Amino acid sequence: MIFNLQYVFSIALLVFSQVPFAFAGPRTCQEVMALIANKDHVHQPTDTLLEWPKSITSRSPELARTIELELLPLYRRAHHGFFVTRDNARLPYTFFKASPESLINGKPRATLVLAHGLGESRPQWLDQIKTFTREGYDVYIHEHRGQAHADRSLPNPNKVHVKRFEDYELDMHEFIHKVVKEQSDGPIYGVGFSMGGLISTFNGIHHPEDLSVLVTISPAYQIKTRQFPAPLVKGLVDFMVWMGYENEYSFFQKDFTEEKLELLKRHTHSSDRWQAFLKVLQMYPMTVPGSLTHGWLSQMLGANQKIQTEIRNLKKPTLVIEAGQDGLIEPNVVKKLALNHPWITHYAEPKSLHSIIHEVDSIRNSAFTEILRYLVHPERLDDPQSPHSWESLIAQSDNFLSRGEQAFSKYAAEEALRKWKVTNASTPAPEKLTHTLEKANQALNRSPEGQQGLYQFLNFRRQEELKKLYP
Repeated sequence: MIFNLQYVFSIALLVFSQVPFAFAGPRTCQEVMALIANKDHVHQPTDTLLEWPKSITSRSPELARTIELELLPLYRRAHHGFFVTRDNARLPYTFFKASPESLINGKPRATLVLAHGLGESRPQWLDQIKTFTREGYDVYIHEHRGQAHADRSLPNPNKVHVKRFEDYELDMHEFIHKVVKEQSDGPIYGVGFSMGGLISTFNGIHHPEDLSVLVTISPAYQIKTRQFPAPLVKGLVDFMVWMGYENEYSFFQKDFTEEKLELLKRHTHSSDRWQAFLKVLQMYPMTVPGSLTHGWLSQMLGANQKIQTEIRNLKKPTLVIEAGQDGLIEPNVVKKLALNHPWITHYAEPKSLHSIIHEVDSIRNSAFTEILRYLVHPERLDDPQSPHSWESLIAQSDNFLSRGEQAFSKYAAEEALRKWKVTNASTPAPEKLTHTLEKANQALNRSPEGQQGLYQFLNFRRQEELKKLYP
């Protein structure tokens, strides 16, 4: 009888569908101007491409070579360690230092704590970590219990299992306090993908002292259960747990096979980044994505129920990036929770599958540009505890300019002016600020059209953000 129940509901975990989109990242200067004017744009062969930040423009066809020459050496040079949790689980982590040329007055802009998704590991984030370190961020990443190189509670390494979803959140909390805060000086931001986005959001709600800012990418606020209502699927897996099958594979789950890889391949349009994933998998076999137990699925669906109501208690500046064609997460739920929340900035990539950060260049570059824009000054302008003063934003502007990022240089300079006006409303801006702004503006005017279009996009996104933050 139990076998038949499993067979009937096995399809509940395998879903791939499309939904309407919210905001689409432009690709050309002409698209930006049409977006600002709220008009439709028909792509022409003469359209000028936006110039994305240099740190994210490694073309996907070159990624295999980049892995050998840059990413794996980056991983080997990093600091690797373990920390022990309250229940004696041993979880590995890695620390990557910001690139020297991107430091601001000799210091990193901030420290990022990355939370990877289900079935991922540290090496699979190297392409993204390279971007963050080149942009001046120290980066920490740990592996979740029951996955990759972390301790497992079950003897079968193929099984992804957790007794309580809260353990993920508490692990992150301990990691930040035992490792990150002991070694970092400055603001600490969280960046989470998929399951890691859900974990990071709960951390922001229950441990607001840990992170001052959150970025969540395809956050798992509601996993898809196809045509079956999520409460029905949860009731079924809860029944399986009650029957004593908590540690057994859930519906249609089994030990790792090549079929599993074909399933994962459907979450990105990029064959090049998929081949890069396979290359990392070959070099680090313990990163093989596992399969789910009834216990894990029960806990995940319970966490999905909690986040629907608890997210209202999130009072951290948060960027939520939605994948419009997500096959694993309900994008409409992500959109609903993000659009109605006063602390959340929402950005959607309508053509993206679940793995935005592993997508084709046109999707990944625009999404990553939004993340980098957001991190220039993610705290509210009127936040007295913000580590970003107008002086530090000027320093960022100068650093961008020295690296040939004219669009971001002017964006940071204008953000410095906004910060000044909020804290010194009746006082004229100091000469140092006006000089930096004038210098950035002149440099942008002399720059290629692709840089000027990028600035228009950055400024448009900020104006939309300000309308929501300060209605």
